[in-house]
Amino acid sequence: MQKLPLINITQSLEMYKEMHAKNPSFGMDIFADNFKVEDFVIVQNNGKGSRGVPIRCEHYICILTLKGGSTRNINQHTYTIESHSLQLLVPGVIHDFEDIYTNSEFFVLLFNRNFLANSVEELLNFHHNNPVPITLDGLDFTKVVEIYEQLNLEYKNKKDSYKEVSQLLLTQLMYLLKREKLSRPHEIIQTRAQQISSQFLCLVEEHFQTLKSVQEYADILELTPKHLSTTIKESLQNSALYFIHKRIIKEVQYLLCYSSMSIKQIASTLNFENSSELGRFFKRYEGVSPKAYQLKFS
Repeated sequence: MQKLPLINITQSLEMYKEMHAKNPSFGMDIFADNFKVEDFVIVQNNGKGSRGVPIRCEHYICILTLKGGSTRNINQHTYTIESHSLQLLVPGVIHDFEDIYTNSEFFVLLFNRNFLANSVEELLNFHHNNPVPITLDGLDFTKVVEIYEQLNLEYKNKKDSYKEVSQLLLTQLMYLLKREKLSRPHEIIQTRAQQISSQFLCLVEEHFQTLKSVQEYADILELTPKHLSTTIKESLQNSALYFIHKRIIKEVQYLLCYSSMSIKQIASTLNFENSSELGRFFKRYEGVSPKAYQLKFS
């Protein structure tokens, strides 16, 4: 399977520039002439509301929702984000979002894996396997806001050992988030239908570049296509083919807007016979050609 491209922090900020205000009272001014990405970036949105095209990053994104909320899609999962929630997006996942309220406010922290010491490798691996957002109670929410504010001050003041202090603050944030995740009751998959649905979504994420039919996924799961289709429809309220096609569409959107690939190269990467087949598939779902979509959103 071909390795798909990831974007870095600088590219990520450039893509979402319209979400941030100039001369902000909190966080970094990414519009400033002297701004450059160093060890981490902390920003606040401008509260005007936004919708993001699917994106896949090589860095971590830790999002604290101050007020309002959003719908956030991560790989095959959709989360409703509430006020006072905290979520860590890990490298490699494809995600997009839509603000539910135009006055939603977020603190957003971006950092690369190598910014944290090797001693927290296990901690970061935990978050890779547990992406669910957490809604914080009053005391923990206040603690997390304070950490964001301290990181902001460390960046602006840049006193001695600024980097080391920032690493400690960020590590503290990761541990607080882990503790809250562990304190929540985990969803227990009790039925065979739930097990099949979970396995199916994981397989789609693993094989969407090459496998496009329900039959192919049913074969892996040692089920009949009819059984798989019925199970997915009953458990997830959409057909199995919907989830297969939805994942492919998200990848096409991402590659059209955030890669240097031609439409022909994208078609080859995602195992379409040619760019015409990709164009017909994409237009059936999006209502526009890949080229028109690229011109509109890139």
